[in-house]
Amino acid sequence: MNGFTATIERVFLPMANKVNNQRHLAAIRDGFIAGMPLALAGALAAMFNNVFLLPWSLVGELLNRMAWYHESVQPFLSETLIPIFDQIWWGGVGLSVITTIFAIAYNLAKKLGEEEALIPGMVAVICYVVLTPQSQSFNIAGAIYEHSGVYMAEAVYQSFWGVLSWNSFNSQAIFAGLITALLTTELFCWLKSKGLIIKMPDGVPPAVSKAFSAVLPAGISLFVVAAVSVFFLRVLNAPFQVWINELLQAPLVRLGQSPISLIFLMTLSQFLWFFGVHGMLIVEPALGLMYGPAGAANQELVMQGLEPAYAITRNFIDVYGMHGGSGATLGLIVAIFIVGKKPHHRALAKMSLAPGIFQINEPMIFGLPLVLNPIMAIPFILVPAITIAIAWFFTAVVPFAGYLWTGGPWTTPPVISAFLASGGDIGATILAAGTFVLSIALYIPFVILANKEKSPDEE
Repeated sequence: MNGFTATIERVFLPMANKVNNQRHLAAIRDGFIAGMPLALAGALAAMFNNVFLLPWSLVGELLNRMAWYHESVQPFLSETLIPIFDQIWWGGVGLSVITTIFAIAYNLAKKLGEEEALIPGMVAVICYVVLTPQSQSFNIAGAIYEHSGVYMAEAVYQSFWGVLSWNSFNSQAIFAGLITALLTTELFCWLKSKGLIIKMPDGVPPAVSKAFSAVLPAGISLFVVAAVSVFFLRVLNAPFQVWINELLQAPLVRLGQSPISLIFLMTLSQFLWFFGVHGMLIVEPALGLMYGPAGAANQELVMQGLEPAYAITRNFIDVYGMHGGSGATLGLIVAIFIVGKKPHHRALAKMSLAPGIFQINEPMIFGLPLVLNPIMAIPFILVPAITIAIAWFFTAVVPFAGYLWTGGPWTTPPVISAFLASGGDIGATILAAGTFVLSIALYIPFVILANKEKSPDEE
C-alpha cells in the first residue's frame, strides 16, 4: 500500500496539480463561482414561483382549492410577487451568459498579470455582442392559398433590425460565451504585452492613462471578432453561437447524459480526495461544461411551462451522491453513531454532525482521517458512484423521480435539497432519502472493520 501510495503521489498528483492550476480551466471554474450568487438568486426565485406561488405549483394548487385564497390572494400574487420573481430569474439566470463571460475574462486577465482586469472583462462582453446577429426574422403572418381544392398556409417571415435572440444568451450559448471570454482575453493581453498601447504624458491621471492604454488592444480585438462574426454569418450562414452549440456544446451535453461519464468524473474526484487533493476543484470545469447547460436548459423549459428534458444536471451530484459532502460522509457519521466503538471516532462524528448536515465535511476528511485511510478508501471512493448510478436508474430509466431543474445553496441539507431542486417532486425526495440510507448501510461494514484496527498507541 505504501509503495502504491508513493507512486501515485510521485506521478499522478503533480499532474492533478497542473490541471488545477491551468489558467484557462481555473478561470472557468472561478468565473462560474463568481456568478453563483446571481445564479442562486435566480434559481430560488424560479423555485418560489414554481413550488409555492403559481396556481398550478405544488403548494399553490393546494391553496387554490380554498375559495378565499383563489379569489383574493392568488390574483394579488399573480400581479406582484410572481412577476417580480420572474424578473429576478430573467436577470440572474436567463441572461447569465453575460455575467459568466465577464467573470471568466476578468479572472483570466488577472492570471495573465493584467492590472486593470476590468477592461478585458468588458471587452469580452462587447466582443460577444459583436458575434450576435443584429436582426432576427419572425413569422408575422400565414398566407392562406388554395391548391387543388385544398387550403394551405405559407409562413411569411419579416426581418427586424435591433432585435437580439434569447438563444444567444441562454443555455444554448454557454460554450460560445466561454470560448469568446477565453480567446478575446488572451488576444487583448497579448496585444498589450507586445506594446500596442497609447502612452500618455506623466501628468495625465492614472485612470485616464490606463484607459487610453487599452484603446488599441480593445479596438483590434473588436475588429478581429467582427471579422469572425461576418465570416460565420456570410460564409457559414449561421451565427457563431449556433455553430458552436451544434458542433461542441450539444454533443458534450449528450455525452454527459450517460451515467458512465458522471460516474467516471465522480470516481476521479474521490480518488484525488483520498490523496488529499481537492478532487471537486479538479473536475469542476468538466462538470460545469457538461452539466451546467443541461441544468440551465431544464430551468428555462420549466419557466416556459414545459417539462425538463435532461435527467442529469450539475446538482444531480450534490442531491444524490454527496450527502454531507464529498464521499457522502454524512452516511459515515451516522454509521459511526450506529456501530462505531472507538471513542475518538464517536467524538469526531459528534463534532462533524452539524457541519455535515450542511455539506461541510473537512472535519471528517482530515480528522478521521479519510485521506490515505486504506480501510475507508473503498466506501469513500465508491459510495457516491453507487448512489448516483441508482439515482440515475430511478430517474432516467424508471421514471420514479422527477428531473432536477432548479437548486438552492450548496449547503442545503440532504433530502431537502432534492425537494427544492425538483420543484417539490415527492419521488425525487424519496429517492434522495433512499440513497442517503444506502450510504449509511454501505459505510457500516467498514466502520465495524475500523473498530478492529489498532491505532499506533494501542499496539
